[in-house]
Amino acid sequence: MNNPLTRSLAILLAVTFAAPLVLAHDVDVTGTWDAVVETPEGEIPAVITITKADEGLEATMEIGGMDRDVSDVVVDGHTLEMTVTYEGVPYDVELEVDGDTMTGTYTGSMASGALNAKRQP
Repeated sequence: MNNPLTRSLAILLAVTFAAPLVLAHDVDVTGTWDAVVETPEGEIPAVITITKADEGLEATMEIGGMDRDVSDVVVDGHTLEMTVTYEGVPYDVELEVDGDTMTGTYTGSMASGALNAKRQP
């Protein structure tokens, strides 16, 4: 490997294949998030609290002053996915996490819309 071209190619390949391993980590979503759920009737304030559990993550969500069931909390890279049950209807929530903000959508059989959140200090 004394050839500069061969050495450069080896370095390029190492960096190319190692970069996804370094960049492909899950973001930390734990904490309490002030959120706004956009509905056809207007904006509804919400609070999402995410904690580490023995087998992954757990979340609670208060929407309009009422606690809602949250299940299937998963982080994949910078994407948070969970299911929130609102008035008996499950809604799939998908949020992109960027530091202390999350933006995304909820989708269910009764409605869909935007959901945005900011982590509390």
